[in-house]
Amino acid sequence: MEWTTLQHLDLQHVAHGILKPLQPHAAAFHPTQALVSAAIASYIIEFDALTGSKLSTIDIGSPVVRMSYSPSCGQSVIAILEDCTIRSCDFEAEQTCVLHSPEKKTDHISSDADVYLALTPLQPIVFFGFHKRMSVTVVGTVEGGRAPTKIKTDLKKPIVNLACHPRLPILYVAYAEGLIRAYNIHTYAVLYTLQLDNTIKLLGAGAFAFHPMLEWIFVGDRRGTLLAWDVSTERPIMIGITQVGSQPIASVAWLSMLRLLLILSKDGTVQVWKTRLEVNPNKPPTQVNFFEPASIESLDIPRLLSQQGGEAVYPLPRIKAFEVHPKLNLAALLFANMTSGDHFKNRHACTREGRKRLFAVLQSARGSSASILKEKLSSMGSTGILADHQLQRQLQEHHMKGQSHLTISDIARKAFLYSHFMEGHAKTTPISRLPLITIMDSRNQLKDIPVCQVNGLCFSIYVALNLNQLLVLIAE
Repeated sequence: MEWTTLQHLDLQHVAHGILKPLQPHAAAFHPTQALVSAAIASYIIEFDALTGSKLSTIDIGSPVVRMSYSPSCGQSVIAILEDCTIRSCDFEAEQTCVLHSPEKKTDHISSDADVYLALTPLQPIVFFGFHKRMSVTVVGTVEGGRAPTKIKTDLKKPIVNLACHPRLPILYVAYAEGLIRAYNIHTYAVLYTLQLDNTIKLLGAGAFAFHPMLEWIFVGDRRGTLLAWDVSTERPIMIGITQVGSQPIASVAWLSMLRLLLILSKDGTVQVWKTRLEVNPNKPPTQVNFFEPASIESLDIPRLLSQQGGEAVYPLPRIKAFEVHPKLNLAALLFANMTSGDHFKNRHACTREGRKRLFAVLQSARGSSASILKEKLSSMGSTGILADHQLQRQLQEHHMKGQSHLTISDIARKAFLYSHFMEGHAKTTPISRLPLITIMDSRNQLKDIPVCQVNGLCFSIYVALNLNQLLVLIAE
């Protein structure tokens, strides 16, 4: 199986009054419908995720930092903005309302700030908090609803993440040093605690994901550890743990139809894992073998950006975040800002002179290990043609294949081929379109693109390769 692009959502002409080029910085999928919203500048645009048709555009007043569809309020998006306000964006009524305003009008956060939103389908409320603060705030998601209330948790520890159970009235609060507590959303009483013994050190949850049917919780730690907990019993047990890398885990998502777990690390590396579905309650859990790497090709970003009429960019953009549809085999990619200083520095390395310097470094490092090579490349002021996250991805791929060293010839071949292609064919402007991607079975190219399972029936929506024909098949 491999990644492929279904379409690129066009956001180029939304903020037409702004002269400088922009790119989307946030996205969210509807929990049950084939809808996706993207944020660019101060606008939120809703699209049909299957056809790519633009449905609605709303100016929300300030750039979005974090947003999510409300699971209890129909077609509304709840967003926290750079001016620290929380707004509800109702696409059906085509209007917005302020749910919460900051105490200080001068408060401001950047689009890369760590802020947390947790929504529950059981009540029209949203929990939110800022990184390493000591309290959580709850507010209603409809105008005139619940007034903002600060919740003082029972632990005086910095909070590093929030999540709500998709079916039960439970709020999960992740604290520093890996402690996670489950609270009742009505009484805020402690239900249970997820904590490892002192032999395994954790920094705190960087991401949560939930199994759609089983009572499994997946946690991505900021130390690069992936964990799975079974919370179906009175005393939750850890059923899986593995180290997916040295970088913090930024996102975790469960691909329902493929039964796979998608992991994004802070350096932009994407990994796909599968789980052992059989857990015998009469035997100790097999924690070591619970997670297994899935046999899916790595993300080829230049190819994904070039498919379906798109354009590649250089240097290779780093994936900042991804959003996955809860029911469809569909994901949206968000990239780091292409107008940063690192972009121009790495762009200079893609010139002919940059390749000459790289060749000299490669020659001097002949026969060296990957770590020494990385040090020599870093001495150039950047990692040569390959940006740092590209080199990290190459090292990760070789490690997954059981190879301990990345040879000079491997680096040289990747760097020169990549730079030659990029210099002649790619553009350097920000990525102003949002790519929607899927995992496709190359042996059956119409399978699971995308597939939705609702109420025991399997609705299979097959998108023809030329995208001109849409067939809908309903089967048991």
